[in-house]
Amino acid sequence: TGISIESSFQFGWTPLMCAASVADFAVVRLLLDRGANACFEIDKYTVLMAACAAHASEENILKTVELLLSRNADPNVTCRRQMTPLMYAARKGYPQVVALLVAHGSHINAQDENGYSALIWATEQGHKNVIFKLLELGADKNLQTKDKKTAAELAKINKSLEVYSLLSMAANHLQERWHEMINGEAKYKFLTAVTDHRVGSYAAFDDMEVFLHGLGLEHVIGLLKEKDISLRQLLTTQKDELIQIGITNPGDQQKLLDAVKELQTEERRIGDPDMMKLEVSDDEFLRFLQKLNTECSKLAVSVQAINKHFLKNSHKVVLQWPQTESLIVCKDLICSVEKLGEEVTKLKDLL
Repeated sequence: TGISIESSFQFGWTPLMCAASVADFAVVRLLLDRGANACFEIDKYTVLMAACAAHASEENILKTVELLLSRNADPNVTCRRQMTPLMYAARKGYPQVVALLVAHGSHINAQDENGYSALIWATEQGHKNVIFKLLELGADKNLQTKDKKTAAELAKINKSLEVYSLLSMAANHLQERWHEMINGEAKYKFLTAVTDHRVGSYAAFDDMEVFLHGLGLEHVIGLLKEKDISLRQLLTTQKDELIQIGITNPGDQQKLLDAVKELQTEERRIGDPDMMKLEVSDDEFLRFLQKLNTECSKLAVSVQAINKHFLKNSHKVVLQWPQTESLIVCKDLICSVEKLGEEVTKLKDLL
């Protein structure tokens, strides 16, 4: 038709920018092969950034980003807010894309105008798989935003216990593993392994897998899955229960018990909003409700675990335990739960 490959639409985007923004690999490749500029930018927003921020399958985004990098797209150019393509990928939650960008020289600890690094962006959005990958690649967990917040402190503010654990105990193990890889070839192979699109990287990891990988206990994942143990259940498990599950190695037991103890201690430190103040902000009120819901869920899991234990050991309960006092407390507990339900119902009606 004679239309230039670099013609722009009314809002300034070229066909390549549009194709990259939806990770349409076939169209991106066609346009590049016909001379489109892989380094095109508008208002400092590049084609590579558009691909990293695309709302599409990570497989398509990964192939598109890899193609753009092969055509000399710069992984370290920044937008007006000083964000890099790596930050866009971390914010969207694409661990394989993050690894690919780092393999091509993206500065893992770069910070934007607000002091956010890729790790802090992933933490803000709650992308545990990306956090895991960035820590494994050597991201600095101690970087601070302009308002002096580290990634772990943001996890506290967001009341995300799993993310906090990943940024504290897990981070040390992961970064030790990374620094042990002193051989340059080993690092290169590790980083570029992501380009095998058949490998799912960490995209399919659930919370428990991420938690156990961070502690160096990935070898017990299969056992826990076989027993249908969730992360919440694991965090309330005692030593004798670990043995019953099949975790008999004293070192593994101690790692888990130490992690649980630290998390429980830290959770007590994560203060509840002061609901006795005369004025409470919308955000504080929402966080209060979220925290209350989390606590109720954990209490339910704990009671469920006790019930299962009693069902398995009912003969011991009948023969060895005095019943009267426990029954009285159980009745009081039911009254307390019912009262809580009534108060929450009143609150819902007020809202």
